[in-house]
Amino acid sequence: MPEYFPSVIKPLVSTAADSANTEWSYTLSKPADDWSKPEFDDSAWKRGPAGFGTRGTPNTKVRTEWMTDDIWLRRTVVLPDSIPATIGITSHHDEDVEVYVNGILAATATGFNGDYEPIPLTAEGKSAFKPGENVIAVHCRQSGGGQYIDVSISDIQPGKK
Repeated sequence: MPEYFPSVIKPLVSTAADSANTEWSYTLSKPADDWSKPEFDDSAWKRGPAGFGTRGTPNTKVRTEWMTDDIWLRRTVVLPDSIPATIGITSHHDEDVEVYVNGILAATATGFNGDYEPIPLTAEGKSAFKPGENVIAVHCRQSGGGQYIDVSISDIQPGKK
């Protein structure tokens, strides 16, 4: 039987697991429809370090408490001049998450996971990344139990069989 090697995930931007200084803008109230667009003005939003959630949620680093049903996050990240062909989104989420890259819905996932895992990109999402500054916008919805959200952009090298 061939041996299987899991994916190798190399974060291109920090997560709550990597750094206490990973800051996002966030709101707990439904924002305007254009909230995911790069030009949206989030200056009235709160600011806080990732991860967002309730303390006691297993395997999390909650640095900003979030106890409502929904949270919207925004962050500008800088990507290298050469975007890896295997770029992707990793997320530790409880529960449903939508991730936008430069205003384009790049990935969605339902339910929850217990650690940072890749979320499949849409074709539009794959082409939304660009060298330099990129705006990452996230919506997470929670319906019960513990809750948590943290998102990263990573180079996801596929596993080998």
